[in-house]
Amino acid sequence: MTYTLGLLTQIADGLSRQFGPDCEVVIHDLKKHDMEHSIVYITNGHITNRQVGDGPSKVVLETLHNKDAASLKDHLGYLTRSANGRILKSSTFYIHNEEGDAIDYILAINFDITLMKAFSGALGALIGCGDAGATEPEPITKNIGDLLDDLFRECEQEVG
Repeated sequence: MTYTLGLLTQIADGLSRQFGPDCEVVIHDLKKHDMEHSIVYITNGHITNRQVGDGPSKVVLETLHNKDAASLKDHLGYLTRSANGRILKSSTFYIHNEEGDAIDYILAINFDITLMKAFSGALGALIGCGDAGATEPEPITKNIGDLLDDLFRECEQEVG
């Protein structure tokens, strides 16, 4: 299957549109053998402050340096940090040539989850019970009759 730069840019634009301005999508062209200037297309470059003509991230460089191209597998859903401190959920897709022995392109997705991580922590603190140890919410009843009904339902669930 032949992958063209046009198809990859179409995918990059679609991903950026789908996930919005917090999703950076980068295409590296490795056929040129110019690692310092491998980025040929980028959307939402404000996420990492990179642009066309820049090179790959440290993670990608180390991976390419330490592994044989034919054995490289996509690296999905890992955390990275941008130079300005943003926390990113990243995925790197190695697009091999038809023979499978070289990598022609890299498609990288970097999704800024900084605000989501902060919100997750705040939400956990808000809804957490600390050392209370309760894993299931206790029902609040209006009267003894409702309390007995709840207890009978619990007994039926445990037995049944």
